[in-house]
Amino acid sequence: MFRAARTALTACGIAAALAFAPSAAATPSAPSETAPSAALWVGRGAPGQEVEASWLDEWRDSDEETVKVTSAAFEAPVTLTFSGRQYTGVARLRADAGPGQARARVISHGGKAVTKAHFWINDSSVGDASASVPWAVAGAGVGVGAIAAVMLTVRRRRRI
Repeated sequence: MFRAARTALTACGIAAALAFAPSAAATPSAPSETAPSAALWVGRGAPGQEVEASWLDEWRDSDEETVKVTSAAFEAPVTLTFSGRQYTGVARLRADAGPGQARARVISHGGKAVTKAHFWINDSSVGDASASVPWAVAGAGVGVGAIAAVMLTVRRRRRI
């Protein structure tokens, strides 16, 4: 009986690993160009879509409530607002932005610090449905594991 439970859990683990491995491998991280106390992040999206942007600065100036992020891939510079721990905002990618890697930068500390980051623009033919495939596979794996656990519990109670 324990062998069946162990097999079911192993199958769920393998399904989850296979579901998330392709998405992790397809998202390379850009090398850090600043000290570890500051990080700029821009989400991935297709041309014409909105993407999230965030700026985390552990040594932020107390009077600096907003910062601007610029990129040739944005329709306009984006103002990020401090939200208690980091600066956050939303950028719209240009409709004519090509797929691939793009660059963004933020100027902070009164113009004394510049941080750059790379982000990815998806091909416009890639829709949001492709992002849901790993979640569907993982969900199916969890569902199979839950069904196996219920079956084992019912089987055990019948024997008692």
